[in-house]
Amino acid sequence: MNGRLESLTGLISSIRSRMSSLPEGNLRIRNNGGKIYYYADYEGYEENRKTPVYDRKLIRDLAQRSYYKKLIRSAQKESKAIEYYLRYLPDKTIEDIYGTLSQSRQDIVIPVRLPDKEYTDKWLSAPYERKPFNEGDPYYLTERGERVRSKSEQIIANRLYAKGIPYKYECPLIINGKTIYPDFTILKMSTRETVYYEHLGKMGDEDYANKAVFRINNYVINGITIGRKLFTTMESGRMPLDLRVLDKMIEENFR
Repeated sequence: MNGRLESLTGLISSIRSRMSSLPEGNLRIRNNGGKIYYYADYEGYEENRKTPVYDRKLIRDLAQRSYYKKLIRSAQKESKAIEYYLRYLPDKTIEDIYGTLSQSRQDIVIPVRLPDKEYTDKWLSAPYERKPFNEGDPYYLTERGERVRSKSEQIIANRLYAKGIPYKYECPLIINGKTIYPDFTILKMSTRETVYYEHLGKMGDEDYANKAVFRINNYVINGITIGRKLFTTMESGRMPLDLRVLDKMIEENFR
């Protein structure tokens, strides 16, 4: 909420700066028998109200100004709502209440909403059977002590771990009756939603690329849509994994 409020404040300031270079007045548009007429409405100047406008640049500028004014009104209204929400937000959320109970009460109470830490611990501790490795497969070990299949996956796993993103590596998922193993199954704590992350690491290999396209299409066809439940990064021989892309994806989609 604080981030949204900061964004709105910056937006209002930016729009007001842009408006300073635009002419005063409002644009009125009338449709008369299919023909469009434009008028400039100058508030406070009764004698100049609804002046016909023929200059295309002035028409565009007045329309842009009206649009900016609507944006500012909406942003100000939303900002006030957020400020009100933050002012009256309780010190403890419903997720926090269980943690405030004594241990003797926690032992006999069934929580409706677990605190984030307990929820995460429970999610991570659920057992699952990983996809087996073949003899001779490369050996890469993450900071969390798990084996992965490539250097890039090692980097990704370590990045997720360092940024506190709960994840499971190659946790089985059944799609359309068949078991697949997403590279990373991630718990998005802000919504407590499970999302999936595939790293497509050999896109320069035609056979691999064709299989990757089939894999991603299979997700989407079965309701796991890109940008909402499924996220990907890619690399090829000439274009290795870009850590800037990885970090941006983590901050914007996995928090």
